[in-house]
Amino acid sequence: MRTFLNVAAVALAGTALVASAGVASAATPSASAAVPSCVVADEQFLGTVWVNLTNNCSTQQRVKVVYQDRVDETCYTLKPGGTATSRLAFNIAHFDRLVSC
Repeated sequence: MRTFLNVAAVALAGTALVASAGVASAATPSASAAVPSCVVADEQFLGTVWVNLTNNCSTQQRVKVVYQDRVDETCYTLKPGGTATSRLAFNIAHFDRLVSC
């Protein structure tokens, strides 16, 4: 009886692990979707870090700015030739990358 309970517990734990891994991997691609290289990010520093965004693409682009320690949750919609600036209060971490949103 004890062996049966141990096997059942291991099987249940394995199922939970596989299920949670499936959920995590399903959410990952959209969170890190590539941004075309025609969207340019220019990091500036003057007491705090900010990133100037420029869309040099022929189509509208939607991007979020990822810093080394956090993400600017704003989804910037940039028309062709459009610009925007990401600036977070008290941010001293450097720019890391852009992701689609």
